[in-house]
Amino acid sequence: MQVRAFDTRGRLVPALATAIVAVLATAALILLEFTPRHDVRAAGPGMITSAAADRAGATVLPTDPITTGSVRAR
Repeated sequence: MQVRAFDTRGRLVPALATAIVAVLATAALILLEFTPRHDVRAAGPGMITSAAADRAGATVLPTDPITTGSVRAR
């Protein structure tokens, strides 16, 4: 009676594919997050928000600095 070993060929292919995708996605995220864009104008984020709100037809109101970030229990 002969005993055959388990066929282990191809068992690591899904793990290797997942690792490659994870490494590439992480590298792309780091590259896009920490490199400056070349077409960004020297305006603050408020100007971009205001322009986007104007295009959408919305009105942007200033936030009250007294109540910003504070939670009060009553």
